[in-house]
Amino acid sequence: MNKENRHYYQVIERYRARIKPENRQFVSKNLQISEQISTMLYRKGWSQKEFAIRMGKQESEISKWLSGLHNLTLKSITHMETVLGEDILITPTEACRKYETIKYVPLWITAKINHASKTFPDPEVTEAKFKENRTTKAA
Repeated sequence: MNKENRHYYQVIERYRARIKPENRQFVSKNLQISEQISTMLYRKGWSQKEFAIRMGKQESEISKWLSGLHNLTLKSITHMETVLGEDILITPTEACRKYETIKYVPLWITAKINHASKTFPDPEVTEAKFKENRTTKAA
């Protein structure tokens, strides 16, 4: 690195050191929200212009919102969720309620023991019985 580049690097590092942690977090969360909305629009095949029409906003305002630097309000996020028909934000508590499901998948293992094949657990055990056994053991 030459002397001039080193100087610029040092200046940038001094400015980075002055950024408050909450400002870093703010920018990071805004960018995550913008990325989430952009992904939703892509999946629906909507352009920013179409989204703006559905939102009753100017396309330039939607563009500003999706830049990741605009301070979105909870009200505007909720409006976007309503128009998109999907959650943009979800709290960890709500995510647990919404996505926590227990699925039991039977596991069959075949092994050779003393030159004879044996399947564990016994294939005659039904999936329902397997679930019943797992539930009883967990309690």
